[in-house]
Amino acid sequence: MHLSSLSVTLLASLSLAACATTDGTSLPRGDEARMVRLAQDLEARGDTQTAISLYQRAAKSSKDTVGAYSRLGKALLDSGQPEAAAEAYRTALNTEPDNGAALLGLGTAQLQADQVESAARTLAVAAPKVHSSAGWNRLGTALILTGNAAQAEEAFRSAAKIEPANLDTQSNVALAQAISGQAAQSIATARGITASPRAQTRHFRNLMLVLVISGDMAGAEAVRVPDYAPRDKRAFLSEARKIRDIASPAGKARAIGLLSAG
Repeated sequence: MHLSSLSVTLLASLSLAACATTDGTSLPRGDEARMVRLAQDLEARGDTQTAISLYQRAAKSSKDTVGAYSRLGKALLDSGQPEAAAEAYRTALNTEPDNGAALLGLGTAQLQADQVESAARTLAVAAPKVHSSAGWNRLGTALILTGNAAQAEEAFRSAAKIEPANLDTQSNVALAQAISGQAAQSIATARGITASPRAQTRHFRNLMLVLVISGDMAGAEAVRVPDYAPRDKRAFLSEARKIRDIASPAGKARAIGLLSAG
């Protein structure tokens, strides 16, 4: 098991599935609308490159620069091309610099491209504008990967206020607390999550990881994870110990694999 496979929390998906429409833009019309519909159909069938070509053609002729280039950016993000996606979102922002959804798209692209400092700067502007769980979670991810665990916790708490029943967002809070050295708080948060009947295996792994990081190896070993093979638990705890021994908060966050979500 590689360290990057220890992603014990989903975060919000780094794709922009929840942001299909763009703030302040209108729906495409005429030839552009037909190209967009065809591109969406091709995407659904897995022909992403042809779809991207259609989005590019539509964007070049569109009167709605923000909407057209944001759609192109989303398609590029979904196809795993964050650098190209960032350029598309920058084109949109050249027309409307304060567009929240385009800023969120740019920050997400930077995050996917592992440009975490740039992502943190961009998402710090985008998250309050969009004020969505996804936006705050992405900001929290960028902050924790730059070593700012306390600020990351604040961002994750903002996400939790929007979706208070979301166990994955609560898990993000627990991880940020653990990484910033708040052992008692992180353990209490993680235990509260696993008390829910909706808790899944990843939430129990999260509790074990928080306990290990906090120095309670015996407590981690005592966690009962439903339907989890003993050998898998042993392997997980072995990797968790390696994370515990990483000195920097940013290094711990990278080892946990927060970016592998989405």
